[in-house]
Amino acid sequence: MRIAGIDLLCPACREGLREREQGRALVCEHCGRRFPVLLGIPDLRLEPDPYIDFDADRAKGEEVERRSRGLGFAETIDLYYSMTSVVTAGQARQFAAAMGAAADRAAELLESTWESSADAHGERFLDLGCGTAPLLASARGFDQRVGVDIAFRWLVVGRKRLAELGLEAPLVCACAESLPFPDESFDAIGAASSLEVVRRQDDAVSESCRVLRVGAPLLVETPNRWSLGPDPHVGLWAGGWLPDRVIARYIARRGGIPPERRLFSARRLSGLLRESGFRQVRVWAPAVPVSAVRERFGGIAGAVAGAYNGSRSLPLAGTLTTLVSPLLRATARRAGAAVPADSPLRSTAG
Repeated sequence: MRIAGIDLLCPACREGLREREQGRALVCEHCGRRFPVLLGIPDLRLEPDPYIDFDADRAKGEEVERRSRGLGFAETIDLYYSMTSVVTAGQARQFAAAMGAAADRAAELLESTWESSADAHGERFLDLGCGTAPLLASARGFDQRVGVDIAFRWLVVGRKRLAELGLEAPLVCACAESLPFPDESFDAIGAASSLEVVRRQDDAVSESCRVLRVGAPLLVETPNRWSLGPDPHVGLWAGGWLPDRVIARYIARRGGIPPERRLFSARRLSGLLRESGFRQVRVWAPAVPVSAVRERFGGIAGAVAGAYNGSRSLPLAGTLTTLVSPLLRATARRAGAAVPADSPLRSTAG
């Protein structure tokens, strides 16, 4: 099976896949593994989403598809959270608002982060952990765009966003640690708010390096572990400073489930990119949207955000703001072969 001119491979052994059952399944020619194709989305996962098993995820995605016929993207998000009891009402409002604003953030991320105009154009772009596909929708300088996510149900929702914008892009359900693509398949990769929730982050970054052509860029945006601002998953200020058990108790008391994540510091993100085969690594703190902060938290918070933005250009203050900024952004380029996950060059410091 081919998507965007790329042969899909078995994520376990990287051998070819053949269509079976009138296109409803893909079977590996080498190891015999069978992968379903549901609603036109190949499910090539080796592991389930941390929050839900394979069957429940597929069933929920099919239910969202059935019940959202005739609905727009925003209405589909509301529908999704009405079906999701493990997310608190406060979290649902927070997440829905973030998804509604995600397209503008994705466009700003791409516009401000590409290091050259050539990086913004190419044949193939991969959105790693695409979720509801805001980054995928914004990468319009590429001939082909592919979205990958471990959550089948979110791919169904993401397809709603694309359809509402009149866009089409192949979506693949797969693990970031075991991408079902040949080496050097993509001209750029974007990973926005995704690496922090991957189980094995070193494998995911190494796989990103493998499927990028040599010299091609990787863009990353991720919450900062040491941020002093609201935690993007639970809403607590400076949530990344708190022990996991405290976060778990806080969410459990509100009827939710704790987030599965491992937040990055600037140092750890930079080190992981280098260890995985990337060079020209740069990590920095992006500006905070002052108007959005003022609207959500009030004038004082808006003033603080403005002062924060201004301090980013000052030598010492700029270093300090990167340490405690709400978000981290990074760019890197593939320099050669990815470093294997079991290499002694890897470290877990940071």
